[in-house]
Amino acid sequence: MNLFFDNAAVPFLCVAAICSRCAADNFVNVAVVEDKRISESSGLAISYANPNAVWIHNDSGDLPRLFLVGLDGATQAIVNVAGAVAHDWEDVCSFQIDGESWLLIGDVGDNLTRRGNGLPNSLPVCRLYLLKEPVIPKASGLPTISCEVSSTITFFYRDGPANCEGVAVDVERREILLLTKTWPHKCGLYRLPLNTSDVRQKLFADKIAAPFIPFATALDISPDGRTMVVCTMLNGLAVARTPAQTWADAVSKPGTAFNLPPRIQGETICFDRTGKCLYVNSETSGQPLWRVNTPK
Repeated sequence: MNLFFDNAAVPFLCVAAICSRCAADNFVNVAVVEDKRISESSGLAISYANPNAVWIHNDSGDLPRLFLVGLDGATQAIVNVAGAVAHDWEDVCSFQIDGESWLLIGDVGDNLTRRGNGLPNSLPVCRLYLLKEPVIPKASGLPTISCEVSSTITFFYRDGPANCEGVAVDVERREILLLTKTWPHKCGLYRLPLNTSDVRQKLFADKIAAPFIPFATALDISPDGRTMVVCTMLNGLAVARTPAQTWADAVSKPGTAFNLPPRIQGETICFDRTGKCLYVNSETSGQPLWRVNTPK
């Protein structure tokens, strides 16, 4: 959920100031997302188990469900996520590890920074839901299936509650990254270990960096673990990592700013299977799905 339109000029100037160069516009309108039930798209992830499709979920207020949407814009299936609660889903990412395809859903939105603070007015704690990516059977009509959560990760930020809208997985380093959405001088990049075995996990997220990135609304990491992309309110930022670097090292250096296509309220970004392209879309129903070349 976006609360910072009145200061839109600030994030644009801040991102431009920290970047070494700006990539040229290079995006294509792939399709229009037709399903009217997708009215507040907040999470987007490429599907590894189902070709030419992406996973989309709504922001707060919807059921705990995912929509599988083809690159033609048509919904191919609805997946009800059994064992999950949708308090404020803000991001989803997909990844492959040890020969299996996974989805990670981030119930991490916290505009008022009250989740899990232990006070009487606190909101439900932040959770991540890990599930094996379902393969949707070919069927007439619109399949609606149920998929069980494989692991529920309850976590707390070690330095206190934070508002986060970006969640990603680095399979090479086997870690989950979370990027907070706030003013640039308060931004935090947090780390959790990736564990696909334990059914229930209770963890503390450690702040590993304070990158000067304003109002991040989405995050993803390339399949090879070498590039991080961030969607902000107005544009995108790409950060490259060498094999010897940690993400804390990588985000301390200037990244590459790149323009994103015009969107009403863009809160999503994801890599395709190859890492060469990105997909983005927007809130409100009937919005385009865009393909963007990954900045070099």
